[in-house]
Amino acid sequence: MKYSYIKLNAQRKLLQNHFTCFCVSALPYVISVLLIVLNYYLYIFLKNIDLDFIPFISSYDVFVKASLFTLSVCVSFVLWKISQIYSHKYFFSQMNKKYIKLYFRQYITAITVSILKFFLSVAWSSFYLLPCAITTATLYYAIHSGNYTFSVMLTLFVASLILFIIGISFIYVTLKRYSMCNFVIFTETNIDAIKVIEKSIILIENNMVRFAFFNLSFVGWILSCVLVIPVFYVLPYMKMAKYSFYRAITKPQEKETETQKPIIFYFPQKEKA
Repeated sequence: MKYSYIKLNAQRKLLQNHFTCFCVSALPYVISVLLIVLNYYLYIFLKNIDLDFIPFISSYDVFVKASLFTLSVCVSFVLWKISQIYSHKYFFSQMNKKYIKLYFRQYITAITVSILKFFLSVAWSSFYLLPCAITTATLYYAIHSGNYTFSVMLTLFVASLILFIIGISFIYVTLKRYSMCNFVIFTETNIDAIKVIEKSIILIENNMVRFAFFNLSFVGWILSCVLVIPVFYVLPYMKMAKYSFYRAITKPQEKETETQKPIIFYFPQKEKA
């Protein structure tokens, strides 16, 4: 599997449809910003409002306000997730040249998968960063006790740094096991959240490290977004490239042909006399 073919395929899909792809890819970010602003003003409103005018509620003022704000956050998460699913669905349809219709069950499954992935991320992070946490705690104790030499503290600092880098690397690669969940949801209608995660692990089992490096290949593009203007190209390109990768590992029978190779130089062969 060559990354160049996957990226070229993504670029071809973006041709003559780039502006729409950008709008759809930016939709979840716009929705999240709007929801954060709305929740902020709701928090200010609930903080300043007095509920004494409502009978039987004034004595539970704090609990009612906390419940309303919690409900608002939950609804905001659902709305944001729906916009994210729509964005992923659009790119999936563009890559496969086939419109797909999502049912209510699939939206519920996608939301449940997101919650499960969050807890899995926390669990894996705790597991991989535990050695770093122990070493860092030992370093903290060594600094405050003052009974250890500088070389010991330096060794503990370097060990903590190395363990942190190793832990983050393992977390990054391991979490790629769940990167095929949207693909599974779009292709199978009657499947629960646990089965979605299981199938995602099976689909990307032999390509987990490869997909991690594939994502790292966009670091340069991501850094270029500091200039703001490149984000109009990078955001849809990265989304489309990821679905191009999914298509490459799920349909291995589609081999790259010579006509798909980018032609840089062409030297015609001389006919023999």
